[in-house]
Amino acid sequence: MANATVEKVKDLGLRHGEKVVVGLATAVCLVFVWHAVSRPTIDLTPEQVLKSAESAKSNINRPQDAKEIVEKLVEDGMTNPGFEKVIDRQMQTPLVAAPFKMATPFMTPEPGAGLVRDQPTLVAPANLYAYPGRGGALVYDLDEEGKRIPEEEEKVEVAKAKRRRRGGGRRGGNMIAQQMMMGEMGMGMAGGRALTPEQEAEQKKQIEAEKKRLESMLVGPVDDTEKDKIKKELEELDARQVPKKESLVGLRWVAITGTLDHKQMRQKYLDALKDPAVADPYYKRLDVERQARNDDGSWSDWATVDRAANLRILDNLPDEDEELTPDAVRIPELVDPLPFLRAGYWEKVHVASLVPIERRRIQEPTAMGRGGMMGMGRGAMMGMGGMMPGMADEGMGGGMGGMMPGMGGMPGMGSMGRGGMMMPGMGMGMGMGMGMGAGYGVGENLNFAKTQEDTIMVRALDFTVEADTTYRFRVRVVVRNPNLGRENVTPGVDTSAPELFGPWSEVTDEVSMPADVTSYAVRKTPSTDSGSEQVEFQVTRWNPEDGFTTVRVFNAGPGQIIGEPRDAPVPATDGTGAKNKRIDFNSRQVVVDAMGGAQPIPSMPGMVGSRYEIPALSLVLRPDGSVVVRNQPRDLHDEVRKDIDTNYKREIEESNQNRENRGGRGMPGMMGMPGMMGMPGSNMGGGRNSGGRNSGGRR
Repeated sequence: MANATVEKVKDLGLRHGEKVVVGLATAVCLVFVWHAVSRPTIDLTPEQVLKSAESAKSNINRPQDAKEIVEKLVEDGMTNPGFEKVIDRQMQTPLVAAPFKMATPFMTPEPGAGLVRDQPTLVAPANLYAYPGRGGALVYDLDEEGKRIPEEEEKVEVAKAKRRRRGGGRRGGNMIAQQMMMGEMGMGMAGGRALTPEQEAEQKKQIEAEKKRLESMLVGPVDDTEKDKIKKELEELDARQVPKKESLVGLRWVAITGTLDHKQMRQKYLDALKDPAVADPYYKRLDVERQARNDDGSWSDWATVDRAANLRILDNLPDEDEELTPDAVRIPELVDPLPFLRAGYWEKVHVASLVPIERRRIQEPTAMGRGGMMGMGRGAMMGMGGMMPGMADEGMGGGMGGMMPGMGGMPGMGSMGRGGMMMPGMGMGMGMGMGMGAGYGVGENLNFAKTQEDTIMVRALDFTVEADTTYRFRVRVVVRNPNLGRENVTPGVDTSAPELFGPWSEVTDEVSMPADVTSYAVRKTPSTDSGSEQVEFQVTRWNPEDGFTTVRVFNAGPGQIIGEPRDAPVPATDGTGAKNKRIDFNSRQVVVDAMGGAQPIPSMPGMVGSRYEIPALSLVLRPDGSVVVRNQPRDLHDEVRKDIDTNYKREIEESNQNRENRGGRGMPGMMGMPGMMGMPGSNMGGGRNSGGRNSGGRR
């Protein structure tokens, strides 16, 4: 039950509480009003404020005597503490930060530190052109283990003399002597000059210095691939001091030549690795695959070209032919060297757009004999072989280039070839240098060739092709993995694979290697027998033993075999002139049918007795039982046939010259140019070397 008193108080509050609050507020307001009215007003005028401001300004701007200031400070107890003495005393015991330095830093500084690396995207070679060839070159004889066989003791001096005449070679030859003479005579004037005893002594000293350098490279972290390469170079150094047996062997080959966008490759490296110091790809090699056409016209599966078989030739060359492109556009790992041919000629092995313009033109020759300009028109352009489709003529240059800025290389080191060596004190080479490749992975010697050219050359030689077979090729570049063994990479980047493989190039056009004995139908010829159709065949016979090709013309009709043993001039290399020899031109092919020649026009008014020419056409039975068509329009204009015929005639003309002495670039009279690739139909030689024989020997 509720309390009666509480109920009364509640009722009172509800009825009169608001009146009490209003009364209190009114009382407080009245108190404030009374205080406001009773206080005096402020006695301040604007003139007084202005006067006070001017007085303050006058006090601030009034000058004070320094003595008064000092006296005031002394009066207030602020005396001079002797700052000069304090400074002098502190100078006697300077502060040193070294004791407070951290024993180990938080991180080791390095180029690109803190930047996460990606895997660079590689570029495929482009503008590929494949062309067949045959010839003969000197190759070192090898034993069962693949080692060069020393020359017999009684022939050592003769071999040394021949080696001196031919000059040095980049691979397997006397490169040190050649580089010595380059420094004395100028670039491109080394070959073909004998060494004096003083030069031989200097050469030996250089070899010993190079051996010590290579041996020092074996100390430290070197992977197996580089170690084997260095050991091979050491073996070659020892081998160069003792002449080795060499033999003239016949070679079949297909040359695959093209270009690589090196500028784009370097940009992709820069984008992926974030560091300009490692924006140079470390090219390792050029992989080559090929397909062969089957009998039914289909293509075989892609097969890797036997690199080891090709290197048995490329790594054992006493002589190498001259290059027309500057060194700056030729990375040795991407460009196979050209064996110096004793028989035959190189065709379509240079890229015209990369050859300096001064090497493609030549002034009118002065009085020269047969040893001068061979096959050159007066004031004409040098012959440069059929020009590769799509290769423009502009932008030729690149020049011979000098040492390029920013190479990061090792001063005084020459460029390194495939399995070659670097020569102390020989400079950086022609626009190509060596760098330590800062920022690459660990465990490998990183002295690799670099260049700053936008476009570089690629070339592969396949000596394993078979006769009477049609192929097509594709290539790709292989580089060393720049992220090998690294940790600052994005997830998924391969850091364990030692090599990276680029994309395959576009497939080349098909290229056919002719049979050793090949017959070409060139024209219809009158027959001695009425009713018999005779076709004139040009038969080419290549000798795989020495590489020489001979050409002879035969007539054959239905039921007859094309070619037979006949005497024919065979070129010579010793300057004794061509010799007639009995050559077996038997093609083992039988003419089944033939047609063509001059045919009468049907009787028409005003055209009595008129005749028209039908190109020769023949069906030929091959030894394997298949029948092929040989026709004049195709065979007469076949580029390979024309090259064989023209080169054979030129070799016969040059047989009175001693080709074995043509070992260097600086020989009397420029001997023309090997074939180049460029634009068809240009004034660059019409598909063959019109400038005489190979102009270079060892490089």
